[in-house]
Amino acid sequence: MAKTNLTKHLLLLAATTSIVALLVGFTPSDVEETTINIEVPLQLIATDGEVANQTIQNNLSNSIQSTTTGIPTPAGLVKHAPAFTTQQATVKTGDSLSKILSLHGISNQDIYRVSSSDKKSKELTRMRPGQTLEFVKDKNTDELISLKLIKSQLETIVYEKSDGKFTSNKVVREPEIVKVYKEATISNSLFLDGLKAGISQSMLIEMANIFGWDIDFALDLRTGDTFSLLFEEKYLDGQSIGFGNILAAQFVNNGRVYQAIRYKTSKGSHYYTPDGLSMRKTFLRTPVDFTRISSKFNPNRLHPIFKTTRPHRGVDYAASKGTPVKASGDGKVIFKGRQNGYGNVVILDHGRGYTTLYAHLNGFSRKIKRGGRVKQGQTIAFVGQTGYATGPHLHYEFRINGTHKNPVTVKLPNDEPMAKKDLKKYLPYAQTMASALESYHSPNYMQKLASLKK
Repeated sequence: MAKTNLTKHLLLLAATTSIVALLVGFTPSDVEETTINIEVPLQLIATDGEVANQTIQNNLSNSIQSTTTGIPTPAGLVKHAPAFTTQQATVKTGDSLSKILSLHGISNQDIYRVSSSDKKSKELTRMRPGQTLEFVKDKNTDELISLKLIKSQLETIVYEKSDGKFTSNKVVREPEIVKVYKEATISNSLFLDGLKAGISQSMLIEMANIFGWDIDFALDLRTGDTFSLLFEEKYLDGQSIGFGNILAAQFVNNGRVYQAIRYKTSKGSHYYTPDGLSMRKTFLRTPVDFTRISSKFNPNRLHPIFKTTRPHRGVDYAASKGTPVKASGDGKVIFKGRQNGYGNVVILDHGRGYTTLYAHLNGFSRKIKRGGRVKQGQTIAFVGQTGYATGPHLHYEFRINGTHKNPVTVKLPNDEPMAKKDLKKYLPYAQTMASALESYHSPNYMQKLASLKK
């Protein structure tokens, strides 16, 4: 009886051992160490073969309860540890989101998902050259995890994936604003001396625009003219990232002092005199960027072609052919076409008896038509040499109630005055800003201002 039981036990052991061998033979081989415990119930009978039974049980236990090293999980069940990679791409002319992300291995499905989250804001379809795309993707699968559109140092749009969908969030950083004072005296030119004094070119252009209605920077500047500025400079993480607005400015031109202060009303931010008059005039002093005045306003000028005395009722501004001609003020186009010796001509009616004429034009802007309206500074035509002209230039006339006036010297009317409710708040503010600007003046600058008051 004992021998029979022993035989059964041996057969059972052999079968079990075969199963284990099969498991070891067919399991992939590179996984973490795993311990497998298999319990086989053996009903041993206490007979004379008990010692043998116990030996078999011990051997079986040692064979099955063992540490199996290098036996991996099947490939389909392997899970990679998270591994992300961050990449950047600078937007170039002709680039699109799809083009950039595709080149970096992002799937069309992820491109569609992130694009869908941008349908309202359309930030990704309005990317500009020079902006940066920064994206994080799964290193193993190339799945897009997040995307950033870095529009500037201060503004970033972030797109993050959650439950298979992307959501966007705008992140705006606020720079530290520092007030900066600069002054300069003109000995060579506005730009040379301004740059030497540490004033950026963009700031000099802005200043010229502010005073451009009162000062002709091509004709009126004199050696010894001085100017001072109080403006904003922006800092981020301790580094200068650019300039803000001019808060107050002063220009001394040929003995005359002009002052401008920035102020915000319900109609927006503009520059005003300390008394509250708008620095902006109804008309531009010169409607074209020119190299020189080739012929001045002169009632008794000798005509260069006919050699007879004929009044020159405008000013000729020499400029390269094709130079844009701007509307000197808001108005209505009352004539567009050819007019005898004037060649191609545009005439604008600005209301209140003011009209301006632009002649010898090479061509007209496509945006203007007879009866249409134009804005101050809008391009209406281009410099040419049509009609009786010896070279490319703009002939410009300024009329008040039909009477010709010298465009260079005529007193230009101020823009719409400040509302009384705004003026009441502005006047004390203007006094504060004027005092602040004066407090920064150097002794030499103060001495020059004092000499002008004598």
